[in-house]
Amino acid sequence: MDQEIFDWILLLSRWLHITVAVTWIGTSIFFMWLDRTLKANLDSIKPGHVGELWMVHGGGFYHVEKLLMGPTKVPDHLHWFKWEAYWTWMSGAFLITLIFYTGDGTFLLDSAVSNISYWPAVMLGIFSLIGSWFFYDFLWERKFSKETPAIAHLFTILWLIAMSYILCHTISGRAAYIHIGGMLGTWMTGNVFMRIIPRQLKMVEASRSGQTVNLEWAKNAKNRSTHNTYFTLPVIFIMLSNHFPATYGHEYNWLLLLGMCAAGACIREYFVKRIDLPKRAFKFLLIGLVILVSVISLSKVGSSPKNSSEPTSAALVVSATPLPTPTLVPTPSSVSTANLFGTISFTGTPPKGKKLNLPSGCNLNPKVDTFSNEVLIKNGKIQNVLVRITKGLEGKTFSDIPTVTAELDQRGCLYSPRVIAVRVGQKVDFINSDNLFHNIRSVTQNNKSFNVPMPKKDQRVSMTFDKPEIFMQSKCSVHPWMGAYIAVIDNPFFSVTNELGEFKINKLPPGNYTLEVWHEVFGTQIKEITVKENENLKLDFNFQNKGQ
Repeated sequence: MDQEIFDWILLLSRWLHITVAVTWIGTSIFFMWLDRTLKANLDSIKPGHVGELWMVHGGGFYHVEKLLMGPTKVPDHLHWFKWEAYWTWMSGAFLITLIFYTGDGTFLLDSAVSNISYWPAVMLGIFSLIGSWFFYDFLWERKFSKETPAIAHLFTILWLIAMSYILCHTISGRAAYIHIGGMLGTWMTGNVFMRIIPRQLKMVEASRSGQTVNLEWAKNAKNRSTHNTYFTLPVIFIMLSNHFPATYGHEYNWLLLLGMCAAGACIREYFVKRIDLPKRAFKFLLIGLVILVSVISLSKVGSSPKNSSEPTSAALVVSATPLPTPTLVPTPSSVSTANLFGTISFTGTPPKGKKLNLPSGCNLNPKVDTFSNEVLIKNGKIQNVLVRITKGLEGKTFSDIPTVTAELDQRGCLYSPRVIAVRVGQKVDFINSDNLFHNIRSVTQNNKSFNVPMPKKDQRVSMTFDKPEIFMQSKCSVHPWMGAYIAVIDNPFFSVTNELGEFKINKLPPGNYTLEVWHEVFGTQIKEITVKENENLKLDFNFQNKGQ
């Protein structure tokens, strides 16, 4: 399918989903407000009278009266509030399928989160949407849930915690959040479709036929409806969070999600109880605000980055060490040091990256398929191989931090280059060359974490890293296939291969060393070397497919 047509289908589906969701959630909030606002009319002689309310809107008065089924005759014309719920769920399920289950899981999978493959991830997602309903419904249909609802509430919360943790540690953060929202939405729709409407139908039929209306049906329907109103604010937050990678892209995204769900439920409790039980309502409002402030505090990561005030029109990738000449011919040094140089080759049929189903704004050449860039091989030579000295420098310190800035570009919804190596304390510029919203999120052990939005084309964010680390990753949470490796090294003796598979390490003191060659797909090779004064040592390495 043409990508622009696909994007229009997504846009129109979102439009429908938001429209019907607003209608449904607005109806839920309105009826909860109406129930607590009704006032009994002591002069009413109507059978089953509960309460009434006069409202003014649109230049007229509305008179709403609630009557119990049974004592009240069934009206000839009766409106059922159900299709808002059904269309919200159907449009949401359609969107999840289009976004996360097409393109072999381009938006579903994130290698920085887990190594789960496409079909298990899809099955997990479907289980979270459909399977969770059977747990929830089974729980709330039990006798103990009716007699001691606190126990059922506890198990519901534990299920939400477990599913949030599992999804956020298995699939991309964005997919995890939306699936939790879909899970809550399924519970809400299931309540309407499976419990509220069927039981109200039974009550209407009993009332119409003159039979006694089972009040347990009314109580259960009201209970499920009340559940739905407490799910509304968490679901709205999840829908909005889709545009804020600082939430789903956070290291503790599952805790942020649970915190916001708890805050939303507490704030909703305030609005539900503020008239009947004002003290309880105020207590829950305070709890919700405290949770909200705690979530905001937790969401802060790392130090504030520096944004360039003058965006550039093009991004030239600068190596952590000065780029070698195209032929990499070593030049003798006048001091007693040595130069290492060589090429990294590949034998066999190069593995192809995963085909990416990119949004139209990502694809620089829509007529050509785009693949992930873990493996870049040209004429049998491998790019993005890190070559570095790992042993032999013990006890030595190096303070000559390069002044050249390393650049890591987001272009065509891929990081370029895939691998960079920098010195501890060296400046790194992150660039967004796309006319799309990206963010840069770290996966790090030693250095400070960061999660920075980059909404503008040609925006630059500058950072330095003060601790050595092999490897820190930079990810885009909005587009989870986007990733790059950053090697932060405390000595100058390293290199990353260029398009010709070439590397060069200059001015290495004489001695015995361990040289490591690393590629993210092909693994690591290690070689013990001895370097002599003024030597130009050529070292070539070869990788091949394990099955060849």
